[in-house]
Amino acid sequence: MKYTLIYFLLLCGIILNAQDKPNILFILADDLGINALNCYGNNIVESPNIDRLYSEGMHFTNGYSNDPTCAPSRAAIMTGQLAPRTNIYRVVDRYLMAKNAEEMRQNMKYLPPASNHLYSKDNGLSPDKLNMAKVFKQHGYRTAAFGKWHLGVGRSGMNSHMGFDEAIETKNHYGFSTVPKQNDYDDLVYNADYCTKKGNEFMKRCVEDDQPFFLYMPYYLVHAPFDPKPAYVAHFKNKLLGTEYDHERVIDVLAMIRSLDDSVGELMQTLKELGVDDNTIVVFTSDNGHYQVKGNNMFAQPYRGNKGDVWEGGIRIPYIFSWPDHIKPGSSCSTPIVHVDLLPTLADLANVQVNPNHPLDGICLSKVLMGKKAPEREMPLVWFYTNYSGFNSKTKQFKSKWVNVIQLNDYKLIEDIETSQYELYSLKEDPLEMNNIFSLDSDNAQQLLDELQKAKEQAGLPPPTPNNEYGK
Repeated sequence: MKYTLIYFLLLCGIILNAQDKPNILFILADDLGINALNCYGNNIVESPNIDRLYSEGMHFTNGYSNDPTCAPSRAAIMTGQLAPRTNIYRVVDRYLMAKNAEEMRQNMKYLPPASNHLYSKDNGLSPDKLNMAKVFKQHGYRTAAFGKWHLGVGRSGMNSHMGFDEAIETKNHYGFSTVPKQNDYDDLVYNADYCTKKGNEFMKRCVEDDQPFFLYMPYYLVHAPFDPKPAYVAHFKNKLLGTEYDHERVIDVLAMIRSLDDSVGELMQTLKELGVDDNTIVVFTSDNGHYQVKGNNMFAQPYRGNKGDVWEGGIRIPYIFSWPDHIKPGSSCSTPIVHVDLLPTLADLANVQVNPNHPLDGICLSKVLMGKKAPEREMPLVWFYTNYSGFNSKTKQFKSKWVNVIQLNDYKLIEDIETSQYELYSLKEDPLEMNNIFSLDSDNAQQLLDELQKAKEQAGLPPPTPNNEYGK
């Protein structure tokens, strides 16, 4: 009888502890830039549900991705680590696979670090590496993901090997594919709607079972192909007729953003209907900056650059956190935040521990979110962007190439590996990065050079390898 009572009390304690744990709903947009939401200042965008989330929580005014392209940024989100630790440097090796690959290599002084191949089975993000889903699963959470993974296939895919109890990877919008193959939809179903339905069903099951959940919702929106819902296309055509925004591609993107916003609204409504909205931490962000639209950067304005650039337009993204009674509604924070900060921050908010043998390259911002004084960020933001692409045979120039970037105390240094040239910007005085002050501010230039070298060593970035094909 004595041991039965002890067992009963322990069981009650486990159940109560599970109920007390906050749920995590992590919503990730694809290619959504800093100026692609109404709440972040773009008045032509319609995003009422995300705007409501913005008003109910804290948004960051200096939010960054860890890479201006997809896969490295997603690896940073999941692991809290920079590319040298995940070995996910690029989406593809264009200098090896492009039609003009040989010509590209003949114009590259250096070869970039080898990157795991995302489309070779079991060769993406290592299934042996700790990630966000595994951390929460280890602490009693039920885990799921529905949407875009882009970190590998096979054992490197979005599945149980990565810590998910349930997962369906999807690609494209209408006529989307699924891994594992699903048979409960047709070509008339929109990808985002399907993933939202699956996410809502998962949350309902978890609540019914009194089990805390970690739900990762990486939507394919607003990535190409441009395949919006016809009703929203008609809506924006009528709304923008005769204006400067009356352009097919602009209308397509606006319609896709509206669909993304619908899905966010449905997820939030489900939390409310299930009665767990007060005990759920909601995060909304994007994987990288926006692509060019209509030949300009209108969804990354006012900043210079787009997706694929390490200027601000390619890496600035929205960050919104909501947790009723914990995060102050309508609050904002100017402390810089980057993808590798998400794992330590969410773990601390949920009071779960990350294995100390798993090095983290970000900082914990839970105190900032909980309303305590925002500290100055002492750890710099670092980018190792090694993507050679867009080679122009006439100008002999690359659209992008290997650059290392560091930002600290409102100063940003860009190191061009090919030319050994540098750019230095004061983001406080020159947020549009128009004036390179590297030769004018030797003190800040030297400090960032020293910090960049430390960051390379700490993360384990390999040095440039001379390319034997250069100049041939």
